[in-house]
Amino acid sequence: MIFSRAIISFVLILISFEIFALDQKPSVSVFVLDNNRDTRSVKLSITNQLNQAGFIAKDGNIFLKRFLSSNINNIDSIIENSETLSQMSDSELFIIVKLNYKTINSSSSKISISSEIYNTAAKNFISSWSTPRKIINFSDECDQICKNLLISEKSILLSDQLGKSLNGILNAKSSEIKNYNNLSKVYNFKLSNFRQIDIIHLTDLMINEFPGFIKLSNEENYGKQNSWTYYSSAQLVKLKKWLIISLGEIDLNLDEHYELMISDNNFYIKKFPLFNSKGTKGNISKFN
Repeated sequence: MIFSRAIISFVLILISFEIFALDQKPSVSVFVLDNNRDTRSVKLSITNQLNQAGFIAKDGNIFLKRFLSSNINNIDSIIENSETLSQMSDSELFIIVKLNYKTINSSSSKISISSEIYNTAAKNFISSWSTPRKIINFSDECDQICKNLLISEKSILLSDQLGKSLNGILNAKSSEIKNYNNLSKVYNFKLSNFRQIDIIHLTDLMINEFPGFIKLSNEENYGKQNSWTYYSSAQLVKLKKWLIISLGEIDLNLDEHYELMISDNNFYIKKFPLFNSKGTKGNISKFN
């Protein structure tokens, strides 16, 4: 009887260990790339968010510095040495974070944080994520120390937001994203004949208000041609609907002021010239 109970207890322990193994979350190394600013608070915020969610999050920059003996601000260097860094840190995933900061003028700047998730075993990127761009406005009395403090505060808030988003990605259980497959859909946008103010309005809405936004990158501008790559979890049909609504907010109506062509995941939006596309009436008295 005692022997039977011992066997049952042993089996229950094995089952509990197996369940723990199934639920065990991967070890993650977090790299923050920015040589121009102190990013320790950003790194700490993200690793704390991940650790609280049950991940084993480590400071990847420590291992990077041990291996390369220098400060690296280059994602390629991390990927090229991913095998060695993975062994040193005992990490299954790399989260490579970049603080994006740009001065607009003396009284304002914009800031965002972007990230890439890299699977060290599969040797490929599995997802991208970034926070919406935030504008920081400085008062006339705000000196450089004041500006640095505001930038630091905003960076911490954004890094907390990013950490929560990364938790959502890595905790996802649906079959579509099982084993950390790519969560995002990639859409390519090309716009023609739009004013720059209209482009700014549209991209701000796509970043800050469109549901499912992940990342906007590869922005290019050549004359009257604008293009960018848009990462989102939204379906193409939904994205098309939101675009039409957004352009309608600036009094641009489909088929009246612009045409919209979609092929696969490529969006081409061409604004009509200001003159009547049907043609002018001409000089009736001369040519009638």
